[in-house]
Amino acid sequence: MKIELDSENSSSNKIISYSDDSFTLKDKKIASNLVISKDHLIESWSVEHYNVLTLQQMDKIIAWQPEIIIIGAGKESGIQNQELLAYITSKNIGLEIMNTGAACRSYNLLIDEGRNVVACLFLPNN
Repeated sequence: MKIELDSENSSSNKIISYSDDSFTLKDKKIASNLVISKDHLIESWSVEHYNVLTLQQMDKIIAWQPEIIIIGAGKESGIQNQELLAYITSKNIGLEIMNTGAACRSYNLLIDEGRNVVACLFLPNN
């Protein structure tokens, strides 16, 4: 699905479109799970599913000092890892888990608002 946005005037990492098997950014197509913020990008993220995220993996993302972390959980939504939720909120960081399409749109909107957001995006076909 293509996402309408003003990406031409921005140097931030933005998601132009997504499909079941890839994400398209301004200058590249990524066919794997990824982590994205306005200044950082982890391509080919080795985490297979959001329910197996570890605290150590999240510490690397927390080091970017986001105010909110959005997890795009493929076609799923909801939280099942209560330890992860408690850990992230103990760091005064918001956490939202939603389907990947909603996560892509929310990430772009928050970036446009100047918010410090990180999105952990899982391909919908996973």
